Amino acid sequence: MSRTTKRATRLKEIEEFLLARRRPVPVGDLVRRFGANRSTIYRSLIDLETEWDVPLMHDPPGHVWIDRQHYLTSLRLNRDQTTALFLAARLLARHSDKPNPHAVAVLNKLSLALELVAPHIARHLALTSERLERPLTESQREYLQCLEALTRAWADGVRVILAQREAPDVERLFEPYFIEPIPWGFSTYVIGFDHYRCDLRTFKVERLLWVRLTADTYTIPESFDPYEKLAGAWGVNWGDGGEPTEVVLRFAAGRASERVRETTWHETQRIEALPDGRCLMRVMVGSTQEMKPWIRQWGPDCEVLAPAALRAEIAEEMRRAGELYAT
Repeated sequence: MSRTTKRATRLKEIEEFLLARRRPVPVGDLVRRFGANRSTIYRSLIDLETEWDVPLMHDPPGHVWIDRQHYLTSLRLNRDQTTALFLAARLLARHSDKPNPHAVAVLNKLSLALELVAPHIARHLALTSERLERPLTESQREYLQCLEALTRAWADGVRVILAQREAPDVERLFEPYFIEPIPWGFSTYVIGFDHYRCDLRTFKVERLLWVRLTADTYTIPESFDPYEKLAGAWGVNWGDGGEPTEVVLRFAAGRASERVRETTWHETQRIEALPDGRCLMRVMVGSTQEMKPWIRQWGPDCEVLAPAALRAEIAEEMRRAGELYAT
């Protein structure tokens, strides 16, 4: 192995070692870990900062750590993977009602990186970025600050203290386990352990007043599986943990039935085509609350067959809506 290769390998190993640690590492630990003298380790750290642009912090003295907030990750993508990112960016642009400077920065970087290899995609990434680049209102700035703090806490494994707009005087100690966006309502939710209630809790980020980082660390339980829990939710409400409810809907023949059959709405769905052109859709959910707006949007083309309570609720809401247009 050449000297240049050995040097690059050592720098990469030191970078990975520091990334795996969440606290300042004594330089002496690096000396022992990599079997090099102290001057060689210090030269390697200087090279990481000056040549590889790794944001190293040297506080307290004699220690070193990587500033994850400003650490840039390298990523290599082929053309199909780039297209997947472009489609995700378009979804973000169409379903986000709030400006996000971080999303704008990512799209601008992707656009610049693709100018030579995929100029058409690069151009549309730049245009998508422009659409997302809007001035922030005060409430949007507060939302972004809360999301940034929750993201950092989730990534670094530190607890936060937060307050909701509806209860500004109640401070809650919280451990973020997962962050989930919902396209309808343009909302973002954080799932985690709420020490105030000593239980899992889901907060809508838009309803948070502020989020403050603490120095206390936490570990997400291995038993926590967000995908398993969200599989029982139409959105983010998976219910009280009891048996899921089967919802049975019947859709009118024609465009409604065709639209339902061509789309995956929920991972538990079962769709049955009926001889007269209509179709039945069955899903299992922990709570029917989030389904109601989706059902209502179909108007007379969707009939709730089960459960009986949901059928009665939708019928009453439709009756009241009809009264608005009766005069």
